[in-house]
Amino acid sequence: MELEVWGDESSDESLLIRTPEELDALLERAGTADHGVLLEALDAASPYRVILNVGIRGDRGSLRYAGGDHVDGVYSKNPDSTAPPADAQLFYYMNNRRDFPADSLYPIDVVRGAILQFMESDGQLPTAVEWQPDSAATSR
Repeated sequence: MELEVWGDESSDESLLIRTPEELDALLERAGTADHGVLLEALDAASPYRVILNVGIRGDRGSLRYAGGDHVDGVYSKNPDSTAPPADAQLFYYMNNRRDFPADSLYPIDVVRGAILQFMESDGQLPTAVEWQPDSAATSR
């Protein structure tokens, strides 16, 4: 599936991601920002079905999936995280702050794998990461 991605700070338009190489270029650009960047990825053929939010900060990232059996959304959960629960991960989507759970960060390679799984499975919940309920976010 092709992804329609919003939130890339180098463009006012959405980007169409078709290949792993295009995804790599996008993740690299987002990782160079001096703050956490939140991307919104949708199925380009059916943008209202599911959504995968991808928070990027340097060489780490967080995920939020909403759709299918998870209409309220679920966040990635890194079981190896030692971050205190009060330390929310902050990302910005089009200048709007979004908080993710403290333990939602994974190495960027794991996040990349989850995004590719999302693409290859036509928008199914990626199994490359563990997940936790929407209520795990500290604030909105």
